[in-house]
Amino acid sequence: MGREEIIGSPSFNQISDLGVVQFKNDYDSDLLSLILRRAIELKDQHAEARQLDLKYIRRAHEFIPEILDLAYCPARLARLTAFAGTRVEPYPLSVIASIITFSGPAETDSTIKWHADGVPATELVPLAMENLIGGELEIFRGPAEVGLARQARGMEFLQDETIRVQHKLGYSVLGQLMRLMHRVTPITSGYRITLNMNVRSAERPYIDDNSMCYLAADNPDFAWTDEYTKDVQERQLPAYLRHQAG
Repeated sequence: MGREEIIGSPSFNQISDLGVVQFKNDYDSDLLSLILRRAIELKDQHAEARQLDLKYIRRAHEFIPEILDLAYCPARLARLTAFAGTRVEPYPLSVIASIITFSGPAETDSTIKWHADGVPATELVPLAMENLIGGELEIFRGPAEVGLARQARGMEFLQDETIRVQHKLGYSVLGQLMRLMHRVTPITSGYRITLNMNVRSAERPYIDDNSMCYLAADNPDFAWTDEYTKDVQERQLPAYLRHQAG
């Protein structure tokens, strides 16, 4: 679905018309199995729950370097570019470039609450799913500000006010989820482990909602601020000034 089809109106702050698309990814099964095995080994030590009731491993590629083989694969980036309708590149900030999420019932891993992403776009690659009931990607069909305000007042959404995408092994979901209100539906049984790889526009890297405050909520050590500043100075600002100059 296109972004305007989901929101119901044009959106200025977007990298393209991409809303959400699900596709067969054909990624190397041995590579995905290795990433899954390492994720399970690392879970107890490195998976944390901070914002949004989500348990996840931050900076996943630093613990599992093989993720970079996939994240920077030219064929993958070319395919995502085709779906997005604009050239994309891996998200550069190491603290959020790749994460591995663990979704399950509330008493174990929990699921992510309603929110809108800071990063421009994300590819979700299910690594494992077992006896899963629930756990769909659910997206509010309207402006994020409207949906979040209604949630804050305790209002529920009608069935036709959201769309749901059922994850499947061997298939990716690519979504431009920045300023698009979404969640993982509650899981009543089973679990899912998912590799999330973030991307942004190569030509307009300044289109990004990841404020320093938002990043600090998940990464309070501030060890990432030099990386953030360097990206603004060397990539985002020059691209913005070129765009402004026409």
